[in-house]
Amino acid sequence: MTVATLTLTDGAQVVLHKRGNPEGPRLLVSHGTGFAVDGFRRMWEPLCDAFDVITFDLRHHGRNPPCDPMSIDAERQNLDMSEVVLGAAELFGARPVAGLFHSISALAALRVETRARGTFSHLVLMEPPAPPPQGHALCDAFEAGRIALAERSARRQDKFSSVEELAAKYQGRAAFSCFQEGAALELAESILLKTETGFELRCTPLAESRYYETNHDDGLFDRADQVGCPVLMLAGRNDLAHAGTPAQIAIELAHAGGYDYAELASATHMMPLERPQAVAAFARAFVQAG
Repeated sequence: MTVATLTLTDGAQVVLHKRGNPEGPRLLVSHGTGFAVDGFRRMWEPLCDAFDVITFDLRHHGRNPPCDPMSIDAERQNLDMSEVVLGAAELFGARPVAGLFHSISALAALRVETRARGTFSHLVLMEPPAPPPQGHALCDAFEAGRIALAERSARRQDKFSSVEELAAKYQGRAAFSCFQEGAALELAESILLKTETGFELRCTPLAESRYYETNHDDGLFDRADQVGCPVLMLAGRNDLAHAGTPAQIAIELAHAGGYDYAELASATHMMPLERPQAVAAFARAFVQAG
């Protein structure tokens, strides 16, 4: 494994981990708000046999040094994604790069690709939470959910006595009831930092809230078909009946952009922890198909 630290144009730093098959197609992997890519190991590790896998965390997440939470907004996320793609080429050699992204990182990747076609060779996207435009049937429900997430995450408990305490909170909630055995503990380990008195979230409540608070419509639905690479959209079937969920957004975006689309049974927005092997299989087949 090769580890490199990339300094972004505003001074924030992103740590890149390169592993897998250096002769295989390059694959960038990242995660959703409040999580960490190490917590999704079950999803990307199976791809290391055939792919040159580069994993990274979002700013103020995971293994990255903390930065000013007020630097977080949608346009900065887009810049981060673009700079990571360019930085990976500079650090590890220029070559086509595919992306396997969950939630907010999937949204940033799609925003970048629709503005700069051909940034990616392929995109496999898990439910990017793209705000629908005014007048769209899902707009009001999505907006209510976005505001609720911003408010709730700002009040999130951020200090824990142990990793197991946080894992138990995941295991005790219906929203996370489809997690594979042991996945809650792995996720908790990836997002907590050991301190002198216990553990605290690497992504602070303020930082997490900023990701939701600043996620406004930027016209993505109108330019969804302006991509220069094949796109596969994945949705968790368990959430399709709930209004305004990222699963419903995924269907709408796939239709607007003409993307390939697949649903995962027994899965929600947290599919990297519920059906990681299935996600990996979809990504493998889609990228290797050319």
